[in-house]
Amino acid sequence: MNLRNLTAKDQWTLSDNSLLRRILACFLGEVITAVGIAICLEGKSGVDPFTAFLQGISHVSGISFAAIVPIVNIIMLILVFPFDRSIFGLGTVVNFTIVGVLVDYFRPIYRSFFHVEYSVGSMLLHLAIGLPLFCLGVSMYITCDLGQCPYDGIAPSLRRHFPRYSYRAYRLVQDIITILLALILIRFDLSLGIIALGTVIMGFFIGPIVGFFNKTISNRLVGISGDIFAASTTSNEGSPTPA
Repeated sequence: MNLRNLTAKDQWTLSDNSLLRRILACFLGEVITAVGIAICLEGKSGVDPFTAFLQGISHVSGISFAAIVPIVNIIMLILVFPFDRSIFGLGTVVNFTIVGVLVDYFRPIYRSFFHVEYSVGSMLLHLAIGLPLFCLGVSMYITCDLGQCPYDGIAPSLRRHFPRYSYRAYRLVQDIITILLALILIRFDLSLGIIALGTVIMGFFIGPIVGFFNKTISNRLVGISGDIFAASTTSNEGSPTPA
């Protein structure tokens, strides 16, 4: 996305693709992402691999999810940033400072309105609601192009330094390892609902779903034409996943 067509003054208006418009869309995307995660967790539908890993650390350590998210992301940012400085931006900071807080905030609110007893039907219903919300939030967050989660910088960095294998291969291995670590952290207790059907679906289908929301909602909301992945697909061959 090219901002050079806008003046410094226009950047702080709601003009198409302005900085202000992208910042607002980024924050809204993070809120929607957090709602989606909270619904999936409450329905024990499973979450994306990295969120599952963070939930596993929170479960073992007793530290709140809101506190674990920035701690782990800052550590990962320190490790990844020297190899891929392009990942850092306002969106990076927003992602790992407010998503965890919002998830912990929305979950008790949800429980106060709905008493959920686990069943396959309930799990599928929560997944049907939480997964699209999660993907919509991710779409809005990445369409703003204000930085990304450090976790998403690992596979592209490996691809650039070790080009023998594709991005998809690195990302698949990365996600599998992350899921295994999450399973170890929760001692393979699937009753927690951190890892479930939703985790598998997100691992394989989040890209196409996010791509759908890019074209139908996020691009219009931010005010851009075309697909922001048109250029990044060549280099990254995938789509980011938030914290």
